[in-house]
Amino acid sequence: MKKIIALAVAGAFAAPVIAADVTISGNLEYRYVADDSANTTSTDAADNVVTITATSELNNGMTVSGSFTMDAAAGEADSSSVINDGGDNITIAGAFGSISVGDVSGGMDAVGDYSDVSPVGGEFGADGDDAFLALTPNLGVEGLKVVVSMTPEGDDEGNPEGTSYGIEYTIGSFAVYAGSDEAQAADDKMSSAGAKYTTGGIMVAYEVGDKTTAGSGKVEYTGVAATYSMGDAKFAYEVVEEDDDGSVQKDETVLSVTYNLGGGVTVFAAKQDDDKATTVVDKTTVGINYAF
Repeated sequence: MKKIIALAVAGAFAAPVIAADVTISGNLEYRYVADDSANTTSTDAADNVVTITATSELNNGMTVSGSFTMDAAAGEADSSSVINDGGDNITIAGAFGSISVGDVSGGMDAVGDYSDVSPVGGEFGADGDDAFLALTPNLGVEGLKVVVSMTPEGDDEGNPEGTSYGIEYTIGSFAVYAGSDEAQAADDKMSSAGAKYTTGGIMVAYEVGDKTTAGSGKVEYTGVAATYSMGDAKFAYEVVEEDDDGSVQKDETVLSVTYNLGGGVTVFAAKQDDDKATTVVDKTTVGINYAF
């Protein structure tokens, strides 16, 4: 009888876990790359990942969700192995907003990145780090998003100790943001700001940022992008520049077209050019992506 009662009590406490809504999502991408600057061709795989998320309700009516991401370790000899790829976190959300702990987007990383529109290449460099703890308060202002974050010393996810914030405001077709990220141990400081405008099938964006590292000087970043969507096709233009104390280290231009086949499948082609990088970039990439 005692065993039966114990099992009944255990089942009662386990019920909320069983009642959680669990979803599985992921992304698979494979590419063929013709590198004219090196006169080589190759096949490539992006981060092929699977994310598992569970969501349930607390006794006070707030919601809690937990997620973790696995990387299929594409390209390794043992492709069946999986590794932790970050993104593991617990989030509690309610009328106050939300608070997340684990490996989450830092304040600056949670906003902006408007000019990163190409399926490959480009990538605006001043987009911040991940963090251990992030708070997104509900300030009651429509279109306003504020995220503050911190990472303590000794974080085992590999994120640097420090603090970060990001502010973003969207009104109609116009959006702006600003953010700052400071790593205390290395005395690194990064900041960025940007704006974008969307109308019909057209989007234009502009971002600027900089990173200062003690003893290594200052790197300035610029990102410019434009996209045009027509039916299932999207054409994109992206320019990314990195200037290290007056010396241009990167001035990459990416032209791309992406076509949506439906069912989560897209195919794309992109042309990357950069004759000012240490290693000249002249690549043509075609690929297929499946998001589920």
